[in-house]
Parts: sequence; C-alpha cells; structure tokens
Amino acid sequence: MARGDHLFVNRLGGIYSHHGIDCGDGAVIHFGAPNSYTPRAVSTIPLAAFARGDEVQVRDYSAFFAAVEQGAAAGDVLHSANLQLNRILDALRGISVKDLDFSPDAIVARARSRLGERNFNLWLNNCEHFASWCVTGISSSEQILAIWRASLPPLQFMRFATRGWLGNTASQLIARD
Repeated sequence: MARGDHLFVNRLGGIYSHHGIDCGDGAVIHFGAPNSYTPRAVSTIPLAAFARGDEVQVRDYSAFFAAVEQGAAAGDVLHSANLQLNRILDALRGISVKDLDFSPDAIVARARSRLGERNFNLWLNNCEHFASWCVTGISSSEQILAIWRASLPPLQFMRFATRGWLGNTASQLIARD
C-alpha cells in the first residue's frame, strides 16, 4: 500500500466492499459514517478503523490506464457506457477533472477536495465511486455496475441511471441560484 492507492476491504464475507484512498500517513479518506445513525460523509479515518479487522487490498488500475493510453474505453459496451455516463454526471455535479494528474499527491489532493461532502447515493455516488474518481477522474463502481449488468439491459440501465439523478441534480442547481 502506498500514498494515493485505492484501498478496499471486503465486508460480510465479500457481499460488498468498502473503498477509500490511502493518504500515506496511516490514514484513509473514505465516504462513510462512524455509525448507522450518522449521515455518510467524506472523512479521514485511521487505516485500522477503515479495515475493521478485514484484509486491506489495493485496486489494480493497470488495465484502465492501458486503455487510457490507447485512447479507448476499457471493458465491454456496458462498462464503456457507464464510464461515459459517469463523466457526464460528474460534470453536472461540478466534480469533473480536466487535466488529470495521476500522481499520488494529486490523487490525495482530489480526495481531500471532497472532505465533508455528504451527498451519498448508493447507486450513483458511493465510496467506490468516490475512490475511483480520485484515482481516475471518473466516478465508477464495479459493484453497482455488476448489479446493473445482471439486472438491466444496457438501454434500460441508461434510462434508470439518468432519470432520477438528472432530476435531483437540476433541483440542486436551481436551489443554488
């Protein structure tokens, strides 16, 4: 493990995983809550608290970065559509990344830029979306993608993912003005 790594731990025997960014100083920035009564927020916690006794693993992004270097989207059609959709949703939320720096310092800086954020959404803005955005500049969740892949044909997935989210984002943007 090293500064800027996307860390994850499997919970409940691998039913789901929890994700965060290694700060390199024994701390992890993650999208979580200290208990079930507290709203989830992007915060910094000690590595041991993040692990909660589970094995901490590092996400391998070598295939993603190889695809970026080749100028192609990684994975299958649904995965490519998911990345494109998440780029659009990130831009609408105001967290798009233009000139990506993939250095550990830049990854940790992106994570720190979202400290205190509370707009958790299991389907569109969870801890894995957060950690992948910090590393790649694109919010993405392989866990959620696997659920959508198993349950919805690609066009239905796109309609489902954008319908409610775009309405909520529009409401938030109007409320800001």
